[in-house]
Amino acid sequence: MGHKKAATINQLNLILVWFMLGRNMLQNPHTNTPLLKVLDRLRNAAAQDFDQACPIPPEVNHSSAFHQHEQQAVFQQEWICVGREDEIPAPGDFLTHEIATVPVLVVRQGDHQIRAFVNACAHRFACLVPQASGSAKRFTCRYHAWSYDCAGELLRAPHMEMKPGFDPTQHRLRGLQHACWEGFVYVTLAEQPRTQLNDVLAPLREQVVGRYDMSCYQTLLRETMEWDANWKNLIENFIESYHVPVAHGKTFAQHKKAPADYICGEDSDHYCYHRAAQAETTGLGAAHPANKRLDGEWRRMMIDFCVFPNHLITLMPDYLWYISVQPLGTDRMRATWGLAVPPEVIAEVSDADREAYVAEFRRYLIVANDEDKALVEALHRGSSSPLLPQGTYHPIERNLWQFMRYLAGRCQSSGCDDARGGELHCTR
Repeated sequence: MGHKKAATINQLNLILVWFMLGRNMLQNPHTNTPLLKVLDRLRNAAAQDFDQACPIPPEVNHSSAFHQHEQQAVFQQEWICVGREDEIPAPGDFLTHEIATVPVLVVRQGDHQIRAFVNACAHRFACLVPQASGSAKRFTCRYHAWSYDCAGELLRAPHMEMKPGFDPTQHRLRGLQHACWEGFVYVTLAEQPRTQLNDVLAPLREQVVGRYDMSCYQTLLRETMEWDANWKNLIENFIESYHVPVAHGKTFAQHKKAPADYICGEDSDHYCYHRAAQAETTGLGAAHPANKRLDGEWRRMMIDFCVFPNHLITLMPDYLWYISVQPLGTDRMRATWGLAVPPEVIAEVSDADREAYVAEFRRYLIVANDEDKALVEALHRGSSSPLLPQGTYHPIERNLWQFMRYLAGRCQSSGCDDARGGELHCTR
């Protein structure tokens, strides 16, 4: 009788699983779209001129196969922002991050240089540093007490003298390449990056953002959030301001100008941006009187830009807000976000008032995030429908088209896209 009962329970469980799978397929027909079909649709969409272009195909945000592909083609190959240099000012200061499921540790060295490592013990690969940030003279694994210095060298491996020929110099932390640009720290998992970060971002710095000197901005906040949406939904939301008058009535709409005043920057394979002078010459969004770096309309100029694939920045004369977006699946994303202000702004805030100043700014940005969250999640849900209109772009949504073209280029040129008839078909 026991065996029969167990068999019946297993059958019921199997039926339930199949029911849930069938239900999910009905709810989102794009989830199981084959990779080759998604790549074809993305290629065709990106090939259209902007005036005739339609929004990014929904399969690109919902296909499980494409999600796996973009992890390899994009996040394992590109430069990913992990934080700001001033967050780790002293030797031993560190930040942790995750890129394409790889845990990353960034540490300030004794000579004040920065180094990046895979955040995994060289023994049996336990995550070495669980904290998001902090300071340490050495890093000790909680599993077997192997410890490393800030340069990743193995200092101690208890009882490993029992293993003949054990050489500590052969068991150091796995290093990763990093680059610093305008005060931000980027890391790449690629052993041979396809680009040099500072080279490809030089035009953006020289023509637009360099005058702000972001590297001098002082970081005041670093937090994380998770939303039920694809990571690309947040990228697209951030890089267009068409939605601002409608969505941000409690925040940005109060000091940003109308959509007709926005100017999109030049087309690039590495970044996109748009800018507009703010409505007011004083108050939030305007340069501090002590700011001597900016003149003319630049003293009230807002720039929203994205360093592809996932680093978002709102740059103002009196603050910057940045977001680094991390995919957690087709339907989930995590974002690390932070606030930084120029030295002349924070200089006039007394030590007694600093905590309240930061708390008030934090509330402002959280409200802005909440305004976007509901819309971004609604965008993701809506795009799961099997019955969608063609869609179109507003003239100031050119950055969305640029991002789609970037994504298509990276995903099509990353090697073999699918197996067809037992043969690998490559797109290089």
